[in-house]
Amino acid sequence: MPRLARTVVTVCACLATPGWLLAQATDGPRQLPAAQTGCDSLRQAAVDSVYQADAVDRPVRAPHLSVRGLPYRMREVLTGRTMLRFVVDGSGWVDRCSIALVEESSPEWTAAVLTELRGARYEPARKGGRRVRQVVYQVFTYHSDGRTDVSQ
Repeated sequence: MPRLARTVVTVCACLATPGWLLAQATDGPRQLPAAQTGCDSLRQAAVDSVYQADAVDRPVRAPHLSVRGLPYRMREVLTGRTMLRFVVDGSGWVDRCSIALVEESSPEWTAAVLTELRGARYEPARKGGRRVRQVVYQVFTYHSDGRTDVSQ
């Protein structure tokens, strides 16, 4: 009998899951349009190797990124969180065509972050004494009291 009771609880827990959470889990994050990322598809793609953070001598160092131009409606939200994946090239610029959305709580917050990210300059990764391309996962958080957090 205890087995049946656990099954019923599990079914109830599944039924209580919000629809938006189930949709996000099955569909994955939304695709970012090139106009939002600033991707220039006519530019030739880089052919250099792209490294993970644990495969370089010194990983990319993120600058302090102040997100300005928050949409008015965003200020009514308690928090906003966006996680992006992108490649930082050997000169420290974000490869705009590599920007991908991993997670978001608000499309308005994501749009504000992307505006600033397109012009951000990072300290590039180094491997063997030379600058290399590295994939970066970065979380951007907004709080209703005006604080913004950027993961390093």
